[in-house]
Amino acid sequence: MSKSIKIIGAVFAVLIVLIGSAMVLATILIDPNDYKDEISKAVLDKTGRQLTFDGDIKLSVFPWLGVTTSGVSLSNAKGFAEKNMFSLKSANISVKLIPLLSSKIHIRRIDVNGLALNLSKNKSGVTNWDDLVSKSHETEKAADHSKKSDSEMDISVGGLLVENAKVVWDNRQNGVRQAVQDFDAMIDGFAPGEPFKFEVHVLVESTKPEISAETQTSGTATLSADFKTFSVEGLSVSIDATGAAVPGGKGKVLVTGDAALNLVAKTADVGNLVLEAYGMKAEGSIKAAGIGTDKLNFNGDMNVPGFDLRSSLEQMAMDVKMSDSKALTSVGLNLALAGTAKSVSISNLLINLDETTIKGAGSFANPDRPNIVLTLDADKINLDGYLPPESDKKADTKKTENKGVKKAEKTELFPVEFLRKLTLKTDISVDQLIAGKADLTNVVLKVRAKDGVISIKPLSLNAAKGAFTSTAGLNVRGKTPTMSFAGSLSGMDGETLSMQMTGKDNFSGKMGFNTKLASRGNDLKTIFENLNGDLGFKVLDGYVTGFDILFLAGDAFNILTGGTFDKTSTNKTEFGEASGSAVITKGVAVNKDLVLKSPLFRADGKGNLNLNTMMLDYGVDAKIVGSLEGQGGKSSNDLVGLTVPLNITGPVANPSIMVDLPRFAVILAKSGFKIVNSVIGGVEDVLEGLGKTITGKGGSTSSGDQKPDPVKKIGDSIKSLF
Repeated sequence: MSKSIKIIGAVFAVLIVLIGSAMVLATILIDPNDYKDEISKAVLDKTGRQLTFDGDIKLSVFPWLGVTTSGVSLSNAKGFAEKNMFSLKSANISVKLIPLLSSKIHIRRIDVNGLALNLSKNKSGVTNWDDLVSKSHETEKAADHSKKSDSEMDISVGGLLVENAKVVWDNRQNGVRQAVQDFDAMIDGFAPGEPFKFEVHVLVESTKPEISAETQTSGTATLSADFKTFSVEGLSVSIDATGAAVPGGKGKVLVTGDAALNLVAKTADVGNLVLEAYGMKAEGSIKAAGIGTDKLNFNGDMNVPGFDLRSSLEQMAMDVKMSDSKALTSVGLNLALAGTAKSVSISNLLINLDETTIKGAGSFANPDRPNIVLTLDADKINLDGYLPPESDKKADTKKTENKGVKKAEKTELFPVEFLRKLTLKTDISVDQLIAGKADLTNVVLKVRAKDGVISIKPLSLNAAKGAFTSTAGLNVRGKTPTMSFAGSLSGMDGETLSMQMTGKDNFSGKMGFNTKLASRGNDLKTIFENLNGDLGFKVLDGYVTGFDILFLAGDAFNILTGGTFDKTSTNKTEFGEASGSAVITKGVAVNKDLVLKSPLFRADGKGNLNLNTMMLDYGVDAKIVGSLEGQGGKSSNDLVGLTVPLNITGPVANPSIMVDLPRFAVILAKSGFKIVNSVIGGVEDVLEGLGKTITGKGGSTSSGDQKPDPVKKIGDSIKSLF
């Protein structure tokens, strides 16, 4: 080593000693507490706030340049309830002196205890820091760009300990109070490029939303030496919350995983991510690039192992009443996803819903004008199991009836503005679908939407050995939505469908129909009022239960003539063919060509169904063409050739089917039959107990259900004929 270098080194060492000695003497000779009043006065002059020191200020110089203080507070702005805006029980920070000479910052440890910050806004919208901000702006200086960049800094922190910190936000203008209570943080040594452990505990309280949440966060983090990358391993975030805003009033969420963030490349990589809440567990990973830019893109995957969703919903206090007690008890999900700032796509979608497996894919793009693509294929699903129990359905129906229908009529069915912007392509197929207890197979639904025009081409399915196919359209481009529907059914076995849906053989026959409908409006009332179209149907070799036309004819014959016809009711009307058509105009379907054919009778009918009120007004004339001998009754050749008029009236859900006794009496009289005097004189008493005859309900409607006035009216009508 040269002599000059030795001399320089010696001089430098002497300087260090002198500087250190001077600083030590300064700490001995200078007491910073002597300047507390001057500091407080300077703060008061600049801010109008009172800075108070309740404790001592201690300085240390060598080898650590540091300060320790306690009992510091800053008064609040005038007009605010809290005495202090800021207060601190104690704080200690020290920096190693020698490394500062070479731009190295080595902080031994930062200790903060009892920090309290009260932030407020009064009812006029003024905050308790507005005065400080305005004054600071007056003295704000331009940034010194000659400073070294973060990438050139050499900084290390021996540790950080924050205890019992609190931050309160009191917004009197909106009536909201939110607080961070019991904030504790610990960092076990920090140096760029070196891993460090951290733990954070905080209690968050809020009045809007009403919630109290205790959070624990921990992990091992690393910040690169060039300050460009940040990573966390073993991240654990636990949230234990209570309050009205928490589903179920209380809940616990646990999130674990690893994450890496590149601040320069704007990339992120989150792996081993696990979310657990309310008995559900979700696993996944995600990678992203272009974070914070319009070139954001990401991809990842998610897996939700099978869990009891029903139990999870119940824990969240969600009402989950379903017909099947096992519904939603085994649910799982798996998918891959990718996207950008304005789009997301899902592939390899696999949903396990109890006994159902659903596969599919989908995408969503452009939130301003949504473009949605969805493909779903399900093997089998029983929708009935996910519907409310029958008792709940009846209760809901009764509530709806009590409230009336006016409110429902005004409810808009179609979100017009959204549909005008929507582009949609949906393909759904289900191998087997149980709905309304009907067993439907090969269900296909294809929906397309663009520029306010929505089309379904087709909705098709197979049911009870028959095939149904339909198309539908909705156009919302104009002021009022318009819609159309066309459908056809062929080869359906009515008995099979009836047994599936009701467990009873209520009807039978090979069924088919065709219909075309059109309407306009955006609520049910308007749509029914504007409904126009046509309908044609045919049923072969079938029957309908609930009434027996021949039994009604025989009983009415006995009543009016005193005959001895005693055919036992089968509560069933059989026919070889039933066909008809209807023209629908402004919500009223008018039929004029109903035809029923059987070996024993021929029937013609006409009438209307008002869809606006769901009321029937229908008449059927059944002409007896065959003898009933051998059909469960005595010989009744006298009935052959007679026409029995029936009236079908009342609500569609529960119509009244009655023999038109006045007309039948006229028909009998014209055919040479003598009407019994007792019938003419006291028809009310005779009809009083004949509920089966006049209702066609096979005894299901008792005489007590019949109001006396209609019966008297029938009797009076018959009297007036003779």
